[in-house]
Amino acid sequence: MAHSSILERIAPADKAPIALIEDEPALNITIVYEDPTAREWATEMWGRMTQMAGEEHISVSSWSIDSLARPEMFAEAVSSAARADVIVIAVSAAEKLPIDLCVWIAAWVPRRARRAGSLAALIRLPQEPDCQAFSTRDFLRLVALKAGLAFFPRECVLPLASPDFSGMETIKDKTGSMTPVFA
Repeated sequence: MAHSSILERIAPADKAPIALIEDEPALNITIVYEDPTAREWATEMWGRMTQMAGEEHISVSSWSIDSLARPEMFAEAVSSAARADVIVIAVSAAEKLPIDLCVWIAAWVPRRARRAGSLAALIRLPQEPDCQAFSTRDFLRLVALKAGLAFFPRECVLPLASPDFSGMETIKDKTGSMTPVFA
């Protein structure tokens, strides 16, 4: 698949894809996730993009929201988001999002220089519907608007992260219970 056709699928129609250097990946993805379950959901999306574009054409960087509290990780995550073609934020719907996530967003938005790209918001809904999902989605929609990014929200009721973080289950084992992303 040609580099430009990959970017045209995710870039807003009014923005031309950025020319690529031959050694650079066609698609730079930055993922920030809240917990292991959210990470798996984001990884599922990355896997679908990899199938479409080919592994050699994709570069993925990911951080947990907790890791953003460490200055060196924060700086890397800001730099990655500033140059990413796709930014994936995987969080639970909440009245207030984690402060480290909000500070990270505030740091990379002005550094994007209106580059074409997309923000995929993967929002885990509570078992009982409430207005928190709307406020989380609306906040992330405003972030995308301010950064000049196309916005792709996906919401799903997912279980809370289990206390066993051994990673023994694979995303492949859970794909049947997850909402398709970009379907």
